[in-house]
Amino acid sequence: MELKDFQQEVLDSLDAYLDELVEKRENAIGLEKLRAEHPKLDVPIPDYTAEAWKALAAIGKLPKSRSGVPFSPRTDGAKRPVPSVTLKIPTGGGKTLLAAHVVSRIMGKWVRSNHGFVLWIVPNESIYSQTHKALNNREHPYRQTLDRAAAGRVRILEKMTPLDRRDVDSHLCVMLLMLQSSNRENKEALKIFKDRGNVRGFFPDGDDSQAHLDVLEQVPNLDVYGDGNIKQLGNIIKDSLGNALRVTRPVVVMDEGHKAFSRLALDTLYGFNPCFVLELSATPADRPNDKSPIYSNWLVDVRGTALDKEEMIKLPIDVTVRGNDDWRDCLRAGFEHLNDLRMEADKLHAESARYIRPICLVQVERTGKEQRETGFIHAEDAREYLLTLGVGEQQIAIKTSEKNELKEPENLDLLSPTNQVRFIITKQALQEGWDCPFAYVLCSLAPGSSRGAMTQLIGRILRQPETVKTGVAALDECYVFCYHVTTRDVVDGIKKGLEQDGMSDLVDRIEAHDGGNGGDTPRPLKRRKPFRDFRIYLPVVNWVEGEEIRPLDYERDILYRIDWDRVSLDGIAEKIPETTRGFETRLVRVGLAPDPEAKEFIETEELGRDKIRGPFDPVYVVRSISDIVPNPWTAREYVETVIGQLRKRGIHGEKLGQVSHLVLETLRAHLSSERDRLAEALFLADVDAGCIRFRLQTDSHNWVMPNEITTRRAANSQELRREDGQFVEKSLFEAVYRDDLNSYEQSVACYLDGEKALRWWHRNVAQRQYALQGWRRNKIYPDFIFAMARDEKDNGGKERLMILETKGDHLDNPDTQYKQKVLEVCANAYRFDNVAKQGDLELVIDEDTTVSCALIFEGEWQTGLSEVLEG
Repeated sequence: MELKDFQQEVLDSLDAYLDELVEKRENAIGLEKLRAEHPKLDVPIPDYTAEAWKALAAIGKLPKSRSGVPFSPRTDGAKRPVPSVTLKIPTGGGKTLLAAHVVSRIMGKWVRSNHGFVLWIVPNESIYSQTHKALNNREHPYRQTLDRAAAGRVRILEKMTPLDRRDVDSHLCVMLLMLQSSNRENKEALKIFKDRGNVRGFFPDGDDSQAHLDVLEQVPNLDVYGDGNIKQLGNIIKDSLGNALRVTRPVVVMDEGHKAFSRLALDTLYGFNPCFVLELSATPADRPNDKSPIYSNWLVDVRGTALDKEEMIKLPIDVTVRGNDDWRDCLRAGFEHLNDLRMEADKLHAESARYIRPICLVQVERTGKEQRETGFIHAEDAREYLLTLGVGEQQIAIKTSEKNELKEPENLDLLSPTNQVRFIITKQALQEGWDCPFAYVLCSLAPGSSRGAMTQLIGRILRQPETVKTGVAALDECYVFCYHVTTRDVVDGIKKGLEQDGMSDLVDRIEAHDGGNGGDTPRPLKRRKPFRDFRIYLPVVNWVEGEEIRPLDYERDILYRIDWDRVSLDGIAEKIPETTRGFETRLVRVGLAPDPEAKEFIETEELGRDKIRGPFDPVYVVRSISDIVPNPWTAREYVETVIGQLRKRGIHGEKLGQVSHLVLETLRAHLSSERDRLAEALFLADVDAGCIRFRLQTDSHNWVMPNEITTRRAANSQELRREDGQFVEKSLFEAVYRDDLNSYEQSVACYLDGEKALRWWHRNVAQRQYALQGWRRNKIYPDFIFAMARDEKDNGGKERLMILETKGDHLDNPDTQYKQKVLEVCANAYRFDNVAKQGDLELVIDEDTTVSCALIFEGEWQTGLSEVLEG
């Protein structure tokens, strides 16, 4: 599964933190050794987690939104520092996928082992079931990510699964645990703290009292029989899962971390003696009013706009409030709108074969068998009325605490074309974790609790099918219908729901309508008066074949024209070591040295190395590279070639199985590089041959700047001001709102606005407006487009159209280098084509207009932008 740009940025931030953390830990270890060697030296040992955080803050790698919040250190039950970071990711942002990738990086960079223990905590049954199903499926991207990290030796465990120390020493063990409640009265209610007979190998034999005492000296917070407050000879450690975790020092993944932020929950969590704690939350919690305040340590702050930019959510949210007192009118309006959406979906399917079946969620007041009371809208009332409207029985499913028709065999896969469900009736049973991108309409028939319903259910209709916009406006938005409430209360409930899903920056993307009586429409923004009387054209990357001119299509014109026979596999085998040192599974017993005065008070005994590995599976490797090489036969040839190279080096049989994870990682990286290399060569050759063109045409094959755009911002939203306090005045359109730009983009926009030679500028909207197609799948959406006035002295009388991409310094990576290269190629290839055909569109601009492309970085944006403006 290919990561979205913001997801890759999250992992880049984590890598930067882990690098700092490793360095600061090494420094702390060095100081500890120095103090041990020179006891009289008063050498303070700093908290390396705080030092790493301070280093990130110093180089501007932490979220600016938390600049005033101090770092909050954590310690485990043995008072050791514990790295603890929070990823603030909105609902629908792929938290579980990111968690799998983060675990992989933590195991590689921090734990430095491919085996160990991960405690994965989820908040409710719905998320537990989904996560458990995905992690147990070897074909699922979550599991494949973990398999790559652990060379395929992954065990997925549940709370009562038997556990042996040998499992932890030879596998990456991932245990799923569900928090029943965030306000538990007594941690002993958790069964993991009780002794049981299926946790073995973690502690000495029961009759070896001295060995038990030695372990307790090393890990003082273990539960024992008898008085646990006194560690003395005779204490016997319980063979409980909780104790096993404490000596194993797991990596902890806390999904919806804000739900485990009570003092008791935190004490329990860090009492497991974790070596690293990762919290994922859309709305991380803080405890600033405690006697000793506790804060979430936000490593990243992903906004809802990032999900919108990546086409992961449906926006705007259209709200219709029915003014009368009959709930049937509201449900009928939702039914009719769903029919309109189905017609649009059928048309889309006929044109593109893309299947979408819009679903309506119906929220009622009562669901229980004995609750069908007069005056309250019951689930059966809604079902019966839908039947009278002509909806089929199989198209309606009720989801309550008592009845769950979504678990019927025919309803399990809501995304399947054979599934018939179009209406799901519920009260509040669709919890966090319930996910169906086909849910488009929320029809609330509970007037007394509509605000609460909006808050809980709004996130259930936001996800975009396939995380790709359809290009059909009706299918790229979502809808709310309710009745007998004020519009203000409904909108406030939706805003609260967005805030709870971590998307408070999207609260302006709500459209309210009053009962379908000609309510407000999206607000247009016209061009400023000086710019209304002329047309603006920008060149696009076109494919030219004979008389045919059309936009370049990556799949058709690049990917499927790659000559895969030109892929070079030379040198791959040499990159793979014959041994897996650093990756192999080792069995080591850790204990205390018999001599208390020994320099190294912890001694290790290697019990052996696990040679029991599965054979090399070429089919699995072929499947794992299918997203890079479309043809499975070609992929199989590549795998066989690499296997042959390895056999010539003497790597075969069991030895080949031991390095299988390295073969897969190396092959994937190499093939990705080869695909991009061949695609780039093909693209550049086609540019030279004139098959790919970037030029302004005197025909209609250009991108046309619209005369007006629409905004979802409220009319009283804050507009962008320059440093002199004046509103920007050279933007192409009448208003620019602060919340539509991040702080870096605001600085660039204000700088442009103050440039005397600049005629106009425009903030390009990603996924919707101007784009450049390069030799990779994803298009490039430049951030700014602006025009410099003619200047006889400085520019030979030519007008310049500028295409500008802005990037933060942390994105100075291969992807950014690719974008920079595409922009350079386009700029160099630009031409004005003045060959017009009869009846074709005439350009207002002429051949004296130049088009330039540039990319600037945040750390030096003023210098870079000045050079761009000077030409």
